[in-house]
Amino acid sequence: MYRLLRLLSLAVLLGACASAPNVNTDFNPAYDFAAKRSFALVRATSTSNGIAQSNDLLNNRIDSAITTALSARGFRIVEPAQADMLVSFFVTSQSKTDVRTYNDGFSYRRCWSISCNTMATTVDVRNYEEGTLFIDFIDPASRQLQWRGMVSKRLSSKRTSAERDKLIRESVDAVLAAFPPTPG
Repeated sequence: MYRLLRLLSLAVLLGACASAPNVNTDFNPAYDFAAKRSFALVRATSTSNGIAQSNDLLNNRIDSAITTALSARGFRIVEPAQADMLVSFFVTSQSKTDVRTYNDGFSYRRCWSISCNTMATTVDVRNYEEGTLFIDFIDPASRQLQWRGMVSKRLSSKRTSAERDKLIRESVDAVLAAFPPTPG
């Protein structure tokens, strides 16, 4: 019973960890983000592995999520020529392998001509795809990257359209929670 409770607790803990997105940001600390109030969405000219390049459904979901998140923070969407910031995004995916080793405890078996206790170990190997969404804020005058946020999450082809929408919104919200940055 104790062992079952331990395994159940571990499964809940690992499930909670697996659902948290991995967010990273970087920015130019000398750039004045406080003066920026408008943005325009622009398409990236290329992507590293093209996952979103030909997927209009994914592009539209991300466009909508970015526009909604920034508008909720008081930013206005305008044409690129009038924008204080240009916002671009791209998506990549990478094949990954997750290897986990579990100590199942002691087992009793016959070793040669005598009995002995041995440690039983289980190895679990799973291959999966991890997607990364990059959101870039570019100064329109200099065309220089001023802020980048990225989020990585395990991908699944079994998600419904509604689940994909929710995942995109949550991922964009997680990245943009750190925007605008506070230097220091």
